[in-house]
Amino acid sequence: MKNRLLFSALLLTSSLTTLPAAWAGDPHPKKMPPKAAAATPPNYLEKLTPQNSVLVMVDFLTGFDPGLKTIDKSLYNNNVTALAKLGKLFKLPTLVIGDEGGFRGKFYPALAQYLPDAPRIERHTVSAWQEPKFVEAVKKTGRKKLILAGISIDNCTTHLALDALKAGYEVYVVTDCSGSNEKLVEEAAMMRLTQAGAVMTSWVSLGSELLGDWKKPEGATLGQIYQEHSAWGGFYSGYTAEVGKK
Repeated sequence: MKNRLLFSALLLTSSLTTLPAAWAGDPHPKKMPPKAAAATPPNYLEKLTPQNSVLVMVDFLTGFDPGLKTIDKSLYNNNVTALAKLGKLFKLPTLVIGDEGGFRGKFYPALAQYLPDAPRIERHTVSAWQEPKFVEAVKKTGRKKLILAGISIDNCTTHLALDALKAGYEVYVVTDCSGSNEKLVEEAAMMRLTQAGAVMTSWVSLGSELLGDWKKPEGATLGQIYQEHSAWGGFYSGYTAEVGKK
């Protein structure tokens, strides 16, 4: 019995001397690399202003109209025209993405009428962020808040938004100036964009946010835009007139 106990003790001692370093304790442990500093989160609580925002119009071309099934075409034209007017009113740096011709058709008339000086940037990539000229144009503005709208929200608009978010920009998508071929597809795109960190908004909400105070000089003009393009038009027209008397 004593011999068996002695033999077992010898086996145990032998096995301990051959344990892997991970079990026995490494006398020279490797230093773990320092953790990377956390990226600064987007500041979505900071309001959009004419001084911190860039308007990006994605593929507003007549050739894409047949694929627009999630919003009435006349209402869509109304909303896009209103958005273009907002860009003009608040003097937002504006970039127009797309190229005319062939199956693409022509740019929407509102772009030429209200944003005639906005650069037109052609690209052959799904995401305009993969086009160096576009990225350079955005960087030149020195602004970090991008207001996006376009056809289709689930394709070119989504992929541009995701790339811009990854690059550290804050993205706001004007939902009623965007569209797709199916409601379910549109909703899935908005969910994905929201999960990635983008903010959904509307052109009326955008206009009010950019204005901030109806007593500003732009207040009367914004009220006129609402009157022409929004169901709230009568209210805002009366309100701006009332504010103007005070």
